[in-house]
Amino acid sequence: MRNLVLFLTAIVLAVWSFDSVAEDEVFNVFSPIPFADDSGASSNVKEECTLETRLPQFIAEAAKRGVKVVIGPAPEEGAEGKYLYLEFTHILGAGGGAWSGPKSVTAKGELIENGEVVGSFISSRFSTGGAFGGYKGTCSILGRCIKAMGKDIAAWLKSPTMDAMLGDA
Repeated sequence: MRNLVLFLTAIVLAVWSFDSVAEDEVFNVFSPIPFADDSGASSNVKEECTLETRLPQFIAEAAKRGVKVVIGPAPEEGAEGKYLYLEFTHILGAGGGAWSGPKSVTAKGELIENGEVVGSFISSRFSTGGAFGGYKGTCSILGRCIKAMGKDIAAWLKSPTMDAMLGDA
């Protein structure tokens, strides 16, 4: 039995070390993410909720082995590499937390590789605040939405496709 355990441990360590040597694929995600002129985002949401900088952070946090997310400003035209352009296209987030109804966030994204569009999506999430939603503010509920979107987008980056619909889209 001890030999079997040692053998299995050696296999796990060999596989783990091979995985750790593989280089992660690098994706550049822009921050801050712009709001479309007709997104419906109120000035309070834009000023107080920091959605435009938090979504890229959530994408980076959700990315797992094999995908590395670098957050930064947009590159110069013609830059090499993979760049994810995002835009908030719809925000439903009336003040008053859960008492003013559900909240939702929708964004579109395009993955550009060496100047060519190689993937695109629409990502959307909605929330009523979850447990104790009545005690959460609008920014907190919208934060739940973009955290889920971050996970959806990070998973999509592993195998990007054209015209994908992510989350509740």
